[in-house]
Amino acid sequence: MLDLRRLQEQFADFGAYQVREEQRMRSRLEDALAALKDCHPVWEDLRERARTARPGWLVAGLREPPGAAHPASPRPTPVTVVAADGSQIFPDRHVQPTCYLLNISRIAFQYGTLERPIMEAVPDFRYHREEVQEAMDDLEDLLDQQATSEVVSALRDERELEALLDTAQRARVPGRPLVALADGTLIRWMLRRMQNRTLEEKLIERYAALLERFRAECIPLCSYISMPGNTEVVNLLRLFREEDVRPPDPEASLEGLPDRRLFEQVLRPGERSAVFESASHIQRDYAPGSRICYFYVHVPATRTGAAEIGRVEVPHWLAEDPALLDLVHAVVLSECEKGDGYPMILSEAHERAVVRAREKALFYELIERQMNAAGLPFGGSRKAASKRRPML
Repeated sequence: MLDLRRLQEQFADFGAYQVREEQRMRSRLEDALAALKDCHPVWEDLRERARTARPGWLVAGLREPPGAAHPASPRPTPVTVVAADGSQIFPDRHVQPTCYLLNISRIAFQYGTLERPIMEAVPDFRYHREEVQEAMDDLEDLLDQQATSEVVSALRDERELEALLDTAQRARVPGRPLVALADGTLIRWMLRRMQNRTLEEKLIERYAALLERFRAECIPLCSYISMPGNTEVVNLLRLFREEDVRPPDPEASLEGLPDRRLFEQVLRPGERSAVFESASHIQRDYAPGSRICYFYVHVPATRTGAAEIGRVEVPHWLAEDPALLDLVHAVVLSECEKGDGYPMILSEAHERAVVRAREKALFYELIERQMNAAGLPFGGSRKAASKRRPML
């Protein structure tokens, strides 16, 4: 139980602290905007420096002036938009036998037509030791016989991308524009948390192969990140200010300023930024055409919420095609308008995929019933049982 009285005491200085932090961010923002303006005439020189410098921070790669802004084109009609999302019930060490569940949604809307949408979620229950390994294909030599939560998360990401590709193929109509929209990043940052480099590399390699299938099928792929915390573009301006060779006083550095704060000032509602290249070393296993580029988009305010800067990631091959960039920009902006500030199709995909607490409890109840019907004991711990049992 949360002791609100004691929590209130800890909140006493919270407001004042946040005011001080906001003042610091505003000062850094003013310096960043000045640097953005100053670097415009020499952006090509800055691009070359970014390619060779090793400042210890992740720095955006340049394809055009960093302060560029592009208006949105009208969204074409008809157009096909597809999405997928996933949820899971992780393996629980308090429950035997070992098992886990992946629940993957598939959504396809044919805007501007009367065609029926695709709206479904497919559960995948894994419990055989052999099936756990089969789901991991060629990972069996790298893993124990028991799936970990990290591996299950990676498998869910793969299944989401596979479902997105499959749904796009099913929903594609010859001659009709199509965009496949994913939630979150296309860069596998989270795999570095496994602390098993061989396993990490194998999982990244598998994900990269899926990205290549989108290019082979010429399916425009993008992902949307709400309220991104990335700082690569600001780090580029830190490089321009030579903070890597002449570190300023910490109070004078741009460090810590998110890119979104910068583009709140640069972009008008509906506009997108320049396209930047990610320099993440995680992508070294990606094919060159599938390495990730990104832009920021100013999503206008809605009737219930303020405007926000979203980050849209696309593979390099798509970033090379201005018409496809315009298509992705228009579709993402349209989806955000329909979804009251967040892509409507991603909200629908989430609602179809999410496994809620009550459904998780029922999942374990069904397992227990099956074990009892087979005359076998259910190996749940007393701790797990107490968490699932309603408290009076």
